[in-house]
Amino acid sequence: MSATHDLLIFGASGKLGLWLVRHARERGLSVAALLREERDASALEALGVTILRGDALLRADCEQAVRRSAPRTVISLLGGKDAQGRRIDATGNLNVIAAMQDLPDCRRLLLITSYGCGEQFELLGAPAQAALGEALAAKTQAEQVLQQSALLWTIIRPAGLCDADGVSRYTLNPARQENAAPYLPRHDVALAICDQLREPAAIGKIITVFGPPRDGD
Repeated sequence: MSATHDLLIFGASGKLGLWLVRHARERGLSVAALLREERDASALEALGVTILRGDALLRADCEQAVRRSAPRTVISLLGGKDAQGRRIDATGNLNVIAAMQDLPDCRRLLLITSYGCGEQFELLGAPAQAALGEALAAKTQAEQVLQQSALLWTIIRPAGLCDADGVSRYTLNPARQENAAPYLPRHDVALAICDQLREPAAIGKIITVFGPPRDGD
């Protein structure tokens, strides 16, 4: 029999994922995570995370993870490529979306993509478009499918990530992007994600996260 969890996280073993788990656990939330067999789970286990083994590139594994964890909310941080060059940004996230639509007990999904997806691509400079275009296109594909689904979705697009110490401040949907720091610590991105978990106004919205307002703003 499945044990209900507050969160099921895909991509929890990365740097951003670990910060997200820390914030969630500090708030008393129970967390499950899907990890591939070869991934070291020790850091997550030390935080009290329920580890489910599987591959997000396999839809059946995503469905099994949702069934076994019985989550109230799913968060996907999936990104990058596998050894065969398949972009998990698209395939993995599409599998998560499909799994949730086939298993209607869980309807809430936060999809974490990137600044520059969708309509924001044209706001990037030519070097960034060339360097990030493939990844942003894959993430945009997942965003578009999610927006057409019946899920209770929120898309969060962080700006550039860094490993600096967190300041527990961030800017959502800055009116003028030059007034907010373009990079922000993963600690603060994870905080922003956690803050949207129980925010009804976030459902059906695309939210961009930048660093805190620049000095003097």
